[in-house]
Amino acid sequence: MSTDSHNLSFRQRRRFEEFARTLIRLPQPGEGPLEYLLPEARWQELLRRAADPEEWLMALSQATGVYFFPSREWPPLFLRYLNLLGVQRLLEAGAGRGYLTAALASLTGAAGLTFKALDKREGEYGAGLPVHPQVEPGDVFAAVADFQPEAVLYAWPPPGQSLAALLQFPSLRYLMVVGEAGGGVTGAREDWLTWPHKKSPLLSRFSRGRTGQTRHQVTIFWSG
Repeated sequence: MSTDSHNLSFRQRRRFEEFARTLIRLPQPGEGPLEYLLPEARWQELLRRAADPEEWLMALSQATGVYFFPSREWPPLFLRYLNLLGVQRLLEAGAGRGYLTAALASLTGAAGLTFKALDKREGEYGAGLPVHPQVEPGDVFAAVADFQPEAVLYAWPPPGQSLAALLQFPSLRYLMVVGEAGGGVTGAREDWLTWPHKKSPLLSRFSRGRTGQTRHQVTIFWSG
């Protein structure tokens, strides 16, 4: 079924919206920390069934207010990566409704990492949808000086917004940017031209963004 809003009736849009919000949701009481996330095999099944996977992911994002769709395998892989880097303090910026925050809050707590999640609450589709209680209102640029994270995870920073100021804080060693490479759609092009960075193939593989999977990647920046 097409998910183009111009081709769907009101009833079809409502039905897709209900489906999307059942699929992409926050954890329920009594669930394990990762049970609410779809496993990678399920993601691949859904994308194979979609007539246009990129259009389908965009519609899913619009219905749920979520821009970044990690599979169930992603958070443990990310925690393992942080462990290899020796990171003990993690800040999630632009956490939105807390779709990823819910998993990270549990896993970082169990691993002994200090974790904070922030969002400016200016999201495009946030109104009326539940937000995970771990997500605090705030701006990452104002919070870094006080929280002093060693790593910042930022999924889908605003188009054209430079994150270079974050890398100038003494405590920050790594900036993980989730979104399209090269700046423009996510972040600023000058950051990609100025700061050393590399793609993480593994973290990119087990996730996708609102504009599809082929242009999506997880990029690690570090200060010079």
